Amino acid sequence: MTINATKAEYSQLVSRYKQLRKITRKLHNSILPEYLSKKTYNICGEKLGMLRNNTFVFANMDQTSVLMDYCIYDHREEGINAISRYMTDFQPEADSDEYAVVKAMSQSFHTLVQVEDVLPGVGVRVNDLLGNKQFLIIDMGFSKTAIKGVVIAARILPFEDFAMTSGAPLPVDAVTLSAILHFAYQQYGSEDGKYITVDMQQKADLTATIIRICLARDSSDHIEYEDVGIEPATSPLRRETRVGRNDPCPCGSGRKYKRCCGR
Repeated sequence: MTINATKAEYSQLVSRYKQLRKITRKLHNSILPEYLSKKTYNICGEKLGMLRNNTFVFANMDQTSVLMDYCIYDHREEGINAISRYMTDFQPEADSDEYAVVKAMSQSFHTLVQVEDVLPGVGVRVNDLLGNKQFLIIDMGFSKTAIKGVVIAARILPFEDFAMTSGAPLPVDAVTLSAILHFAYQQYGSEDGKYITVDMQQKADLTATIIRICLARDSSDHIEYEDVGIEPATSPLRRETRVGRNDPCPCGSGRKYKRCCGR
């Protein structure tokens, strides 16, 4: 979909989005949780810092959606997540809406996106700060609250002409963004500092760290977004601040940085 799309074309995308979102919510809320065990919740809860002394601790109900999202997409047993197991049991017709949704789920990715343009009643155009690409996110609610420059951590479901989030985004302020990028480029960045390369397990670990850093700064409690004023995604991302080896780790573990993410 081009930037100069007509009102009618955007209307068609919104209508398509509503159809696909209905199926996505049903899968997220009713079907895919059946593929998750108590052990899965415990493992993921511990990775995200939500499980403490065998007890789940949530600051608000939105954090339960964050946990569920991570369990569904990122936890793998023998290399297979809940979506893959569901696809094995249920094989929708290749031209059906159900197939389009499951395909998008299987191709989804968690990243940081920065709003470049707000389309009222439609969604937002964003830059993927970790993947260095641009796309349209259909989300009528976000189009009412988003401002240019805001950054969110979100899981993206890519469709043919647009994308949608999985429904568990976290706002990212300037300090949080700096901590995330510092960790990402130190652990997975290329020598020239321009690219991040991760395999499947590293991708899940990076997602967990992003979520932990966001939650440590109470991102799930924030309803107002801050313009972080960072460089466009088309140029190399640079860390504005550094974390000392003896400073508390920004992931929120409570340990010193050198004993945690700085290892």
